[in-house]
Amino acid sequence: MSPSKKDKLFNWIISQPDLTFIRKKANETPIAYNPEETDPSQRIKILKEPVYFKKKSIFQKLGDFVWVKGKQLRGNAYADEDLDNNLNQTATFLSLSTIWDFICTYPVVYYFAKASGSFVLPVSSLYALILLGISNATGKFAMNRGKENNRTASFLLIVFFSLSLVKTLMSGVGIDLVQRSGEIKNVTAKEYLNANYFINNGKKPAYSELLLSAENECKRLAGELEKIDISKGGQRRLYRDLQQKMFRKPENPSSSDPKYLIDNHLTDLGSCNQKDLIKSFIDKSDLELNKPLVVKDNLRNTLSPMSYLYLFNRNQYYNIFKGNPLSGTEEDYKNYIKAFENTNINFRINCLENDLECKGSVRWANPGMAINEASKQFYGKVINKEFASLGFAFVGFIISILLSLTAVVMLYSASINPKLIASRSNYLKALRNEIFTDIKNEK
Repeated sequence: MSPSKKDKLFNWIISQPDLTFIRKKANETPIAYNPEETDPSQRIKILKEPVYFKKKSIFQKLGDFVWVKGKQLRGNAYADEDLDNNLNQTATFLSLSTIWDFICTYPVVYYFAKASGSFVLPVSSLYALILLGISNATGKFAMNRGKENNRTASFLLIVFFSLSLVKTLMSGVGIDLVQRSGEIKNVTAKEYLNANYFINNGKKPAYSELLLSAENECKRLAGELEKIDISKGGQRRLYRDLQQKMFRKPENPSSSDPKYLIDNHLTDLGSCNQKDLIKSFIDKSDLELNKPLVVKDNLRNTLSPMSYLYLFNRNQYYNIFKGNPLSGTEEDYKNYIKAFENTNINFRINCLENDLECKGSVRWANPGMAINEASKQFYGKVINKEFASLGFAFVGFIISILLSLTAVVMLYSASINPKLIASRSNYLKALRNEIFTDIKNEK
């Protein structure tokens, strides 16, 4: 008597190593056998149905949302152990890449969500999770590379790569926003101070301030000049270069008037020439400002750029930051008030009761500026190869690049695997259904 289709199926299940899970579940299932039952299909009864699907908690569902499993990358028409092992590796790198980018870019998303006020934490978390979910979804859908879905799968893989690229570019910036928050603010304030050191609302430079700067630079260069031993031939050229730097003059100026030269050829003049020219026309009232300017210059060298900007240019400070960088130390600066009385130098310590911009810790006035400045400084250091100063931000950036590239390569190589394509084959599904229908109808 030839074996029935049902017997063939059972023998095949017993002999296949890939079906260990099914055999294990069958062995663990308690049954009752009644040989006296006239209906053969009713002789074996399952006492307790095996549980294949359990109701998941919200944390388990969140875990499944965040961490992609290998079986989610294939269909259910075909599977074997080798395919699942390969897909588990691919899913691991996909999940590691998206989770790592979630962690690294969260500070950037947080700043984007600042407009939500007190809800910034849940809103930014929701945005970050949505980005993670979109990346995971495009990665999973990019695996469906059947004959009719090949172009769609390629497009979705490009989408996944583009999302990964954007998040990778922001990964180092995000970490930098956390580990160098104060430094980024101070560098921004310093750049403004350097750009506006001699500028006051578009007017000509303050000659007393220029004089002080020129005197200091001339004195510094003169000190370097004294250290040079001109008896040594190798240092004579350095001596001449320093002298040229100190007493440099513009070529063919339209006028030899000292004030004209300072106003129109300042950068072409050596510091010692600047000093002598300014002294030849500066008013005595301007010279009286030298003392407070010395104090102001000393404060610039001792204070952080943020604090200096807060004290001397409060309006511009509020354009960049909010909050009080001197909070708790205001008394330390009251002794400087007299130095700036009766001068045109603004010096403000107080923080008025109704001045909300002055309350709280230092923060960015515009969150977009924070991201812009952090990006500019991070990639500026990358371009200048200042990797050590970036610390873990650069390490995180490199990790993000490696994980993203690995995930893209593994997703593509897995998607063209014939076994994976077969797992979504409509023909295999129809054949499977036909076999089970025949078995069910078999007498």
